[in-house]
Amino acid sequence: MKKRCVVVGVGNRAHCWISGIVNYHPDTNELVGLCDLMPERCEDINEVYKTNAAVYTDYDRMLNELKPDLVVITSPESCHAEHIIKAFAAGCEVACEKPLCVTLDDAHKVLAAEKDYGRKVKMCFNYRHIPLMSKIKEVLLSGEIGSPVSMDLTWYLDYRGHGASYFRRWHRMLKESGGLLVTKACHHFDLANWWMGDVPKWVFAQGRQNFFGPGKNKFSGKRCSSCSHAEECEWYTDVCVKDRTEELSRELGYRVKGVRGYVRDCCPFGEDVDIYDTMGVSVEYRNGGMLNYSLNASVPFEGWNLAINCTNGRLESKITDNKPQPGWQEFFRIVGPDGKVHDGGSGYHISHWPKDYVIHVMPHDKTAYELKLPNIAEGHGGGDMKLYDLVYGRGEPETDPLGILASAIDGARSTAIGAGANVSIKEKRPIDLDI
Repeated sequence: MKKRCVVVGVGNRAHCWISGIVNYHPDTNELVGLCDLMPERCEDINEVYKTNAAVYTDYDRMLNELKPDLVVITSPESCHAEHIIKAFAAGCEVACEKPLCVTLDDAHKVLAAEKDYGRKVKMCFNYRHIPLMSKIKEVLLSGEIGSPVSMDLTWYLDYRGHGASYFRRWHRMLKESGGLLVTKACHHFDLANWWMGDVPKWVFAQGRQNFFGPGKNKFSGKRCSSCSHAEECEWYTDVCVKDRTEELSRELGYRVKGVRGYVRDCCPFGEDVDIYDTMGVSVEYRNGGMLNYSLNASVPFEGWNLAINCTNGRLESKITDNKPQPGWQEFFRIVGPDGKVHDGGSGYHISHWPKDYVIHVMPHDKTAYELKLPNIAEGHGGGDMKLYDLVYGRGEPETDPLGILASAIDGARSTAIGAGANVSIKEKRPIDLDI
């Protein structure tokens, strides 16, 4: 018998999860329900994927009437805790997109609900499933360079595309997304916790609006589509087309028809922008390890730098793969390492797409060496497909030697760092993480 699946929150990310059912695991899964406050989005899904899922705007009613086996949560971050707990109460399995939630209080509520209902959240951190990230964990567990004691992790978002996008959508408000320290950095904090093999104890952070936000541009308004400065502002974008045709966004390549009514042309310099674009975070772990983390959303490229210092050596890795070019708005393609144009819907031209990921391993008592892994262009470095196979396909493996499978406690600890960092920025003090 097929697993009866429903999806709550039909945004861009929902397309990936629905494709996982319809295109990759149709023999064992069936999409029976879709829930969104805008029912037209659900109807678009049925049209695009040739499905016949029931459409709901009331989540409680969908759970009660359909009695699904699995609820896939791709709703806005601030709704995750409520949707998880109600799914548990209805007797459902839960797969939740990152982050688990946006506040420490909600994290504790989810963990309590797991105990009360005897169920577990499948926490969908796709980054853990990327071969590069798994290989790093494998090296650390091998003991060749000893145990991790400190980590430096720096993440960069390009200022025109990915970085700006957070300031054009509902994510630009802390109360809705937790800011970049939760909605984006939850991935990074989870990787840090996983690689360190430890639990975060306290956090101290700084955050600023150095590039986006009120007063950072000579023009500002509410939305590009209604702005009187459209013709003269270099930040004008037509990401929200008015006629809602199949025309795609030039900025991020979203399937416009599939995310009808999703406002993402808000002014990145509007008065309601209260998230940070420049952040620095220090974390101490229970066993004494340290994390120094920074995130900047106004860099001319996309990528990250990682260094892990261990008791018997050091590990480094980095990726620099996106760089907007002059006239970047006109590009809508990915150029692979072979020089060919690939269909991927990234929405902008990738001028420096690396052929391989590289891990530099430097033991104290041996010659340093490099490990190379192929760069998988699609599905977040190949992590998405492994995650969908886990949720829809083979299920959990009998053994998990690298600890790749993430749970609610992993999601809670990741959220704890980001949410605690937000409190630290506001109150200018270290925050104890009781999680």
